[in-house]
Amino acid sequence: MKELRGYAMVAAGAFLWGCAATAAKLLLAHDVDTVLLVQTRVTFSVLIMACILAAFRRDLLRVHVRDLWRMALLGVVGIAGANYTYYVVIKEASVAVAILLQYTAPLFVMAYAAFTREEELTLAKFAAAILALAGCYCAVGGFEAASGLPAGAIAVGICAALCFAFMTVFTRHLLARYSIWTVTLYGFGFASLFWLVVNPPWRVIGESPSGETWLGLFGLALISVLFPYSLFFAGLRHVVSSRAIIISTLEPVTAIATAAIVAGERFAFLQGVGAALVLGAIVMLELRRETGGEEIREEPHASG
Repeated sequence: MKELRGYAMVAAGAFLWGCAATAAKLLLAHDVDTVLLVQTRVTFSVLIMACILAAFRRDLLRVHVRDLWRMALLGVVGIAGANYTYYVVIKEASVAVAILLQYTAPLFVMAYAAFTREEELTLAKFAAAILALAGCYCAVGGFEAASGLPAGAIAVGICAALCFAFMTVFTRHLLARYSIWTVTLYGFGFASLFWLVVNPPWRVIGESPSGETWLGLFGLALISVLFPYSLFFAGLRHVVSSRAIIISTLEPVTAIATAAIVAGERFAFLQGVGAALVLGAIVMLELRRETGGEEIREEPHASG
């Protein structure tokens, strides 16, 4: 039952990420700066979380000094790194290419898990990863989207996948020591500090965003960072890293569906095939779980 709840949390997080992709596209269409968009998502999120925890659960604000570098690594390399490289690929190529390259991450996670022997690399899990990757490929437009890519965009896209894979694996390790809320808060906090260095406050003020823009950025922060990351990290308590990251391939499927509904984008047959393949990969993992094909090795973690 715990694993099923973990599946639902990871899937819900991926669903929100997919919805957020369409919302971000609408904001960018209104000339919102890309860096400002990425920066405010995580900054608003950490401020909201910090206020809530300071008011109701101050005990969750405490971390050992020796673990601060780990939190910083998660925030800068995992959260900020994955976001930054993702948006660089969007700028150099397209959203479709960025999603396609980032979602090669399941293969990196499985390679790491197999190398460290943290998880059993089963044939079903490997097949599900390949099926999900093929689904992403079809969902974003297949060969048409991937053709003629600049070499730089490919390299940065692979970095995005590595950052996403790192975030998934490293978060699960941190959850062995701390509550999901502590890990999320400090991860967001260090990511926000990173963006303050890249884009200082005086530069943000100089852009003079309108009140309507700030409201849109605040809403985007909730559906693209605060809620989905919290759900994804919480799901990692009950689902091993490789399964979680395969389930997260629901994101491009959701992004395509919401873009068709909200933004009126064309939904092609190939994209429908891609969505079916991703869902098939998740069903394959679920059937494997039901037959007892893999045991989740639970790690002790803090309460709360």
